[in-house]
Amino acid sequence: MLLMNNIDSELEVFYINFKQSMINFYQNKSFSRPINQWSERLNVLQKNKDYENIYKLIIKIISLYAIDLMRMCDGYHANILESNINRFNKVSKNSKFTIDLISYKKNVVFLLFDIFRYIIKNEGIDILKPLFIQVELYLLYEDYTPLIEYAINNNKLNILDKLFKFSNKNYKLAFDLYLKPLNIIYKKEIMSGKKFIELLKNKK
Repeated sequence: MLLMNNIDSELEVFYINFKQSMINFYQNKSFSRPINQWSERLNVLQKNKDYENIYKLIIKIISLYAIDLMRMCDGYHANILESNINRFNKVSKNSKFTIDLISYKKNVVFLLFDIFRYIIKNEGIDILKPLFIQVELYLLYEDYTPLIEYAINNNKLNILDKLFKFSNKNYKLAFDLYLKPLNIIYKKEIMSGKKFIELLKNKK
């Protein structure tokens, strides 16, 4: 636990609440994470007045926690984490330090978490399980085929746009899976999810 007399008390309050939410999640699981060890590392950084690295470490912790929530398809705690991410970004904006905010567009874990939240809010938990139970495969091999197939088969333009904008590799993968067999010429300029699906339907 960080010390309450630190230079950035808003972050202290955030972390205490966030830590408790993690404890609540892991207490009934067959696996756990070294939450106390994380807190000890934060204490050392605080004692050294290394506040920028405190923020960076917390982002890493949030990333790992988000992966666990997706793998377990836990919508309840995902909603709590979404609120905590919003609080963290608010605290970061108010900080006197130059801190990168958590971005759903730049970090692959948060991109996936954003898609995860979108699906669970619009489709429900049963759809999530086959897509996210092996979320590590997305992270290790950058193969988003299941998500691309789901988005195209269910006309989820929002998901396609997120994947295409994050990496042109995702766009190339979708193109090779769906448009290349129709003899459509590949162009480097990334099209929108809407245009992609329209082109696919028109060429079938």
